[in-house]
Amino acid sequence: MNTSLATISRTNTLPFLRLLRIEWRKSADTRAARWMLVVIAVLVAGATAVPLALPAEFTQAWPGYLAPTALVLALLLPVVSILTLTSEWGQRSVLVTFTQEPRRVRIVAAKVISGIALSLLGSAYALAAAAGALALSDGLGRQVTWHLPWKYVVGFVAFVLLNSLLGMAFGALLLNTPAAIVLFFVLPTIWTLISYGWLEKAGKWLDTAQTFRYVLEADWRGHSGPILVSIAFWIALPLALGALRTVRREAA
Repeated sequence: MNTSLATISRTNTLPFLRLLRIEWRKSADTRAARWMLVVIAVLVAGATAVPLALPAEFTQAWPGYLAPTALVLALLLPVVSILTLTSEWGQRSVLVTFTQEPRRVRIVAAKVISGIALSLLGSAYALAAAAGALALSDGLGRQVTWHLPWKYVVGFVAFVLLNSLLGMAFGALLLNTPAAIVLFFVLPTIWTLISYGWLEKAGKWLDTAQTFRYVLEADWRGHSGPILVSIAFWIALPLALGALRTVRREAA
C-alpha cells in the first residue's frame, strides 16, 4: 500500500519547468504587479530622455544613458520581486499552491528563478531603450560614443539582478508585502545614517549602496571581497532563512 502511494505521489509531481511557468505567470498576474511593470517600463524610457534632453550634463555614451535606467530598475523592480514572494500569503492562496506542490522549497526556487528572469528582461529592455535614445542623440548630430565594454554590460545586469534578489530576500524572510517593501527602502538608508565609528568600517563590507555601486561600475578590482560579503549577508542568508520559514510556516 505504501509503495502504491509513493508511486502515485511521484507520478503526480509537477515537473519543475511547469512549476516555473506557473510561478512566472503568477509573478505578473496581480493588478499591483501589472501596474508596477507598466510604471517601470514608462519610467525607464523616461529616464533615457533625461541625458537626451541635457547633453551638457550627461556624457553621450552608454554609461550616461544606462545610469538613470539602473536607478529606476533598482528602486522599482525589487517591489515586483517582493510581490512574487509575498502576494500569495496575503491573498491566502498558499494552501492551494502547497497542495499542488507539497515540496515548498521547489516553489521558492521557482519564484526566485522567475524573479531572476524578470530582472534579465528588465535589463534587456533598459539596454534597448538606451540604444534608442543614443541613436536619437546621434541623429541630432551630437558626438556619440557607441563603444560599450562587455564588463560594463555584465556590471549593469548584475546590479539590476542583485537589487531584485535583495527584494526577494526580504520578501522570503518576512512573507509580508508592506513590511518587506518598507524594509527594502528604509534599511539601507538607516544603515548609511548610522555608519559612524566601527560601523563605518563594517559599512564598507555591508553597505549595499557602496558595494552594489562597484558592481554597476564594473569596478571589481579590490572590491570583490566586500561585494561577496554583502551578497552573502543581505541576499543569501535571508533567502535561506526565508526558505526555511516557508517550509515550516502554517499555510492554513
